[in-house]
Amino acid sequence: MKKYILMSAIGLATVVGLTSCSDYLDSKNKSTVTADQQFSNATGWSQLLNQAYYNMRAIYEDPTLFCAGTDLYTTSQGNSPSVIATYQYGADNSTVTSLYTNCYAAINIANCVLKYSTNETYNAEARFIRDYCYYILTQQFGGVPYIEEYIESAETSYPRSSAQTVYDGIIADLESLVNNSALKQSSDGSDGHGHATVLAAKALLAKVYLAAGWDLQTTLSDAANGTYTVNSTDYFSKAATMAAQVASAVPLTQSFETKWDFDVNEQGKNPETLFAIQYDRATSSNQSNGGHSQQHYFGGYMGSNTLGVKALKNDLCPTERYYYAYDKGDERFESSIMTIIFGYDGNESNWSKEGYWGFFNTTAAEKEKLAISWKFFPWYADEDEVQAYRTANNDKFITNTDVYKSTTKVIIVRDNLKYWDYSKGGAESTMSFDNAIKSIGYLPPVRKFDDKNTVSTVAQSGGDYRDIVVLNASEIYLTAAEAYLMAGDESNALRYLNEVRNRANAGNLANFNDYQRFDWSLNETGGYVKVGDTDSYNITINKLDVILDERMRETVGEYYRWMDLRRTKQLVRYNIAYCGATVTSMSGNDGHIKWLRPIPSNEIQINTGMTEADQNPGFTVE
Repeated sequence: MKKYILMSAIGLATVVGLTSCSDYLDSKNKSTVTADQQFSNATGWSQLLNQAYYNMRAIYEDPTLFCAGTDLYTTSQGNSPSVIATYQYGADNSTVTSLYTNCYAAINIANCVLKYSTNETYNAEARFIRDYCYYILTQQFGGVPYIEEYIESAETSYPRSSAQTVYDGIIADLESLVNNSALKQSSDGSDGHGHATVLAAKALLAKVYLAAGWDLQTTLSDAANGTYTVNSTDYFSKAATMAAQVASAVPLTQSFETKWDFDVNEQGKNPETLFAIQYDRATSSNQSNGGHSQQHYFGGYMGSNTLGVKALKNDLCPTERYYYAYDKGDERFESSIMTIIFGYDGNESNWSKEGYWGFFNTTAAEKEKLAISWKFFPWYADEDEVQAYRTANNDKFITNTDVYKSTTKVIIVRDNLKYWDYSKGGAESTMSFDNAIKSIGYLPPVRKFDDKNTVSTVAQSGGDYRDIVVLNASEIYLTAAEAYLMAGDESNALRYLNEVRNRANAGNLANFNDYQRFDWSLNETGGYVKVGDTDSYNITINKLDVILDERMRETVGEYYRWMDLRRTKQLVRYNIAYCGATVTSMSGNDGHIKWLRPIPSNEIQINTGMTEADQNPGFTVE
């Protein structure tokens, strides 16, 4: 089966950190069936494995820790940045605690599978789940208690392991899994890419090798400047080799638009999806809003959903830097961003065919007949092109005398945005980018994770049933590019970087020095900055920045940016340049930079194997 069902009938509860009790399996089990009996056969083992997969959902309930506090996302409509975004949080932060707890909940059930099951395939999949969760923990928290046994006693002493120990454990396990005959080599899509495979294990191993190279074999020289020394290329070379194997198995033959097409993904036909967290509206007990809220993020407020727009949370709106990241011809802009929003007449029965969702649910011929509420042009659009569009579509634009819920605005997304407001007869106006972020409807949201079957009454949250893709091929190509660069092989680094760029029609780079980044703030008319040059944010672009820029374009709206910047030791440098941060504002009362999340305070209090001395720098109590 593709989808997974919550096993409340057998009494599996969520683990609270590491403090499981002996009644973990039995507290809600009112029958006389014991755990040993329940999990004595393949049916019970399958239930446990499904629950382990299901628990991975909770890791991605909130993207804040994966996205906020980076150059890529900001708040909109005048909202104040979260304490996560400003690094003003402590060890009692509930978002941090939830991520820590949710990872261990999935790990513990995976360990439960390994305790009871004798099925080699189930066990291999459980190990993959455990390895994946430990990977997330290392990227967010560094070294953590590394536990390979199912917690079912009142034991509360679980000492913190070093990052080296955790990496060693993950790597040894994944190196075994990539040669495990019990796993399918790759998914045929029949399970929606929701089960571990050898290919998924290779992708995860490549990412773990890369992270280990940065964390264990480089030394930070200057946080503000993002400088470091490379002490060994061993892990980087291994990461490059493993990522190259994945790339060889999954060529980027489909368009970027097709890669994120709703129907392609829901039908399990996307060969680039290596592993995804599963959701299914049809089998959910709450088909309206029992899903997740990923489409709810990554954009600024556009008005009430009664206007026919997508409701947005406003605290992870892509930044000015992001909107200027694409050059003309790069297909990822139109494929990632909703650049046209149709009119909506307010009739609930027309919800799926008009407004925001009309983009997905109408034919090309039907689109030609729809009114237009918002049309966004990228920064590089020629104004003659905009005027030609206005002339050709004038009869579709909505004024304040029409029956539609929102009047039309045609917008060029650039410094001092220029727009034509049809509530004012199409009058031309300008607006600063900062004000545009704070206004309704002036910036396009990310669309590549939209669920076209969302219903209006629950568009605020929980209405997205798209599978959350957490391992995909093009991101592994960029893993290969980064690993080869760090291993000193620029030729192969460019090879994999160009594979991603060429698929998107972004242009081939003959060498890293050919790369140019557009910078509107450079002067009154904007301009390009080349590798080796300094932009208006006072960053001298280097070869690693080229890869990070490509990651930005390729993975907007995914759960990577904070971990990418932390891993590559650019987190402070980017926050200073693009977010107005300082070393001091990103440091704790102990004077240390908050490079990692804190071990939750309640975990240190309850876990007798840890003390305050185990807390991460930036969060220690003086």
